[in-house]
Amino acid sequence: MRYAVGIDVGGTHLRVALVDEKGTLLKKEMKVVAGSRDPLPFFDQVKVLIKKVAGDHLKKLSGIGLGLPGICNQKEGLIHQLPHFPTWRDVAVAEIFRESFACPVVFDNDANMAALGEKWLGAAKSFSSFIMLTLGTGIGGGLFLNNKLWQGEEGFAGEVGHMVIEMNGRLCACGKRGCWEMYASSGAVPNGTTAKDLANQASKKEPAALKFWEEFGSYLGLGIINLANITGVKHFVIGGGIANAIPFFLESTKKTIQKGSYARMAIHTVVVPSQLEGNAALLGSVSTFFL
Repeated sequence: MRYAVGIDVGGTHLRVALVDEKGTLLKKEMKVVAGSRDPLPFFDQVKVLIKKVAGDHLKKLSGIGLGLPGICNQKEGLIHQLPHFPTWRDVAVAEIFRESFACPVVFDNDANMAALGEKWLGAAKSFSSFIMLTLGTGIGGGLFLNNKLWQGEEGFAGEVGHMVIEMNGRLCACGKRGCWEMYASSGAVPNGTTAKDLANQASKKEPAALKFWEEFGSYLGLGIINLANITGVKHFVIGGGIANAIPFFLESTKKTIQKGSYARMAIHTVVVPSQLEGNAALLGSVSTFFL
């Protein structure tokens, strides 16, 4: 049996897991991202968690995979930019890990990793082309086209959360205004509450919460329309932390797509939830070692 460690770095949480070649999560640790967000102290914490979950398998790992919420360059071994970690610029992440571990290290944008996870074991197993959307602190996009992850000419494709859908709109963490993720991720959640609170309120039919999720779903649908029109992709998989609230916004998303899509895209666009219970990026990050 082969083993690998997967790491999912989110805007607010860090998840590390030991995974076997069948995709079974054998041991998982989660940590709130707090304190210093500078790269070296942060990755020191990650290394501790890797050793903790790997245990006796540490010296025989097939590899370590990382999913990160930003712009990654695997060819150069660098994380160029993470909007929610402003001090991270051109961080040599591969080198940082190779100093401590002898096994191969791979890394990529977390939505790309989530797309690989869904293709391997989740909702996209039967799709030759699909777009993975991770709704959390922001919106990540993983483009899987013709049975291959598509990363663009420079390797940065999929930064869909920063597609502008509202000119001069809400201020985003990237410094621009009107980005999609300010309307269909936790960026849309009003100060003083959380997406979990709003989901709980919606389950009790509270009008303000129901209205919030209806608007959230409409904005999500608007972005999906744009992506479908540009790429011609029919299938969209929704994951990330906010996907837990999908029963409260999916209908609004579908209605917006039906109303606003061009020609036959309205008929053929399919939106489905992740089947991996928040573990898509973890599983995708290790898939390359087993497939």
